[in-house]
Amino acid sequence: MGEITRQPARAIQNALIDSVLAGLCALIVFGPIVGVVLKGYGFTLAPARVAILVAVVMAGRLALSLLLQSHRGKAFIARFEGADDGVYVRPPGYRSRLRWIIPLLVGLAIVFPFLATKYLLTVAILGLIYVLLGLGLNIVVGLAGLLDLGYVAFYAIGAYGLALGYQYLGLGFWAMLPLGAVMAALAGALLGFPVLRMHGDYLAIVTLGFGEIIRLVLNNWVSFTGALTAYRCHPPRCLASSLPAGPRMAASPSMSFSTSATTPT
Repeated sequence: MGEITRQPARAIQNALIDSVLAGLCALIVFGPIVGVVLKGYGFTLAPARVAILVAVVMAGRLALSLLLQSHRGKAFIARFEGADDGVYVRPPGYRSRLRWIIPLLVGLAIVFPFLATKYLLTVAILGLIYVLLGLGLNIVVGLAGLLDLGYVAFYAIGAYGLALGYQYLGLGFWAMLPLGAVMAALAGALLGFPVLRMHGDYLAIVTLGFGEIIRLVLNNWVSFTGALTAYRCHPPRCLASSLPAGPRMAASPSMSFSTSATTPT
């Protein structure tokens, strides 16, 4: 890992503090998701899963902190830091030593559904959905500076559009996936034109009202949307077959897709 510079005790102390803080963050974020396993209307606790995850995060953070405080780590950081804030252009033919990370992540993403249990797959899917929501919200609020309090309404429109398209039009997951995105985009365009010149509190009030309207419509138009129960769709199929289940898929306590859609009342 390299020789720790100047003050080894101080460096180790800082690394331990970073490791503990990272472990606490992992416990707060992943504890309710990984440590609570739903079983129908009840639940069971799985502290061993949380302990393993927190231990992995703490060990990784400790190793990373020690590495960044070593001569080799500081030299690595110095390569990405400059004396000014200008744009650093890589020379022609430059090849990063970390170029293998992206192919590795893509490979793991392809293999993961075939090896993971349904519980882990469900958690991963929900996590990535919320990551996408966070990225979109960062564009609207962070980059554009628009205080949109009804952002999740577009997510609801796309999600219900996918389920209702399956229920009433008989379209599959892959056919409705782009259509759901188009529906959410059209809803955003229809809302955007009237409120294009609004800013600050006025924009927040309008978007909050829009979000509440969508929520009330979806929850109260029971005969069409199914309200909170909604409709269940077939799982996505790839190459004319469902993804193969892992060895513990059947015993997983997570949600499962229904093989038939619910009939509207």
